[in-house]
Amino acid sequence: MKRIALLGMPNAGKSTFFNRLTGASARVGNWPGVTVDLLGAKVLIGSSMVEAIDLPGIYDLQGFSEDEEVVRRFLSLNPVDLALVVINTAQIERQLSLVLQLKHLGVPMVVLLNMSDEAKKLGITIDTEQLSSFLDCPVALISAKYGNGYQNGYQLIQKELNGNRPPVTVNLASSPLAEPALEEAMAQVMSTAVQIPAHASDQLTQRMDRVLLHPVAGLPIFFFIMFLLFQGIFILGKPIQDGLAWLFQLIRTTALEPLLSALPAPVTGLLLDGIYNGVGTVASFVPLIVLFFLFMALVEDSGYLSRAAFLMDALMARMGLDGRSFVMVLMGFGCNVPALMGTRVMRSRPLRLLTMLVIPFSLCSARLQVFVFSSRPCSHRPRRRWCCSACT
Repeated sequence: MKRIALLGMPNAGKSTFFNRLTGASARVGNWPGVTVDLLGAKVLIGSSMVEAIDLPGIYDLQGFSEDEEVVRRFLSLNPVDLALVVINTAQIERQLSLVLQLKHLGVPMVVLLNMSDEAKKLGITIDTEQLSSFLDCPVALISAKYGNGYQNGYQLIQKELNGNRPPVTVNLASSPLAEPALEEAMAQVMSTAVQIPAHASDQLTQRMDRVLLHPVAGLPIFFFIMFLLFQGIFILGKPIQDGLAWLFQLIRTTALEPLLSALPAPVTGLLLDGIYNGVGTVASFVPLIVLFFLFMALVEDSGYLSRAAFLMDALMARMGLDGRSFVMVLMGFGCNVPALMGTRVMRSRPLRLLTMLVIPFSLCSARLQVFVFSSRPCSHRPRRRWCCSACT
């Protein structure tokens, strides 16, 4: 069975393309020399069954982060028939370095210029024929999110896999591409195959960043936006929560209590006060959790979440964390479980463990209500009065 590996920098849309290619039929597997789990799936491409592996996003093959070490070990210990390198076309001047490093190592690859729709809005044009000639590999413009150009990229992948080329194990011990040679190659590619208009950097995003990332006003604006986010969640979610609570109470009084009235009192108490009320209490918090993740998805799609991580980086550093840890802590207010799972993106194991220990202090709606109900008996406990002996 042939094997393809997906490589690319973080946030280039690599996993989005992986899900589109495999139909989201991914599985988690362990690989020789790799200490973390990698997503993999078997997919039929043309007439061949192919195993696709989604490797972690990396910036450089010569880096020292855990993700880069995972990719290096995988490529050096597991033969690969083809590498699919997904890069963000809107940031092509910064992401070509990884492609050039793989070319220098002789890795057979197909370069997928993702987010071509965003690059088009910025006025960036790519001469794919010139770029393919320079890199000596097929190049395709795609949009993994919307599917534009996907068929063209799929056909290029199929054509490359139909060749009789043997699988390649990357020799990372060979001399890496020198920095001056890398910069010279990138400059040559940018001058011959890429056209970026001079006004591409003067867009609305950059003007908003000057305000949202301001050294003085950035943090107050961020806290105000977070206040609006949580306030909106509770303003919109409270009527739905009250409506669900009323509906569960109506079902209990009109249907369940008459239906279970013939049962013994302990059984009735277990079914109604224990199981039914427990399920109803948990279900009443579902609207708040759904709204929280909906709002968080909107904030993330807007790009403000990564900017929030940048803003909070200096503040979180005082606790030994970084900006990415703040994003996970913020997710913990919706639910701790996905927040803990999200710590897999942390580049350092000590930082990941420390973030996992901090996340439980983010009280999600369900746990907060448990603590409030648990503290009720303590708040009504009568205080003991102390008097002097003369009062008795």
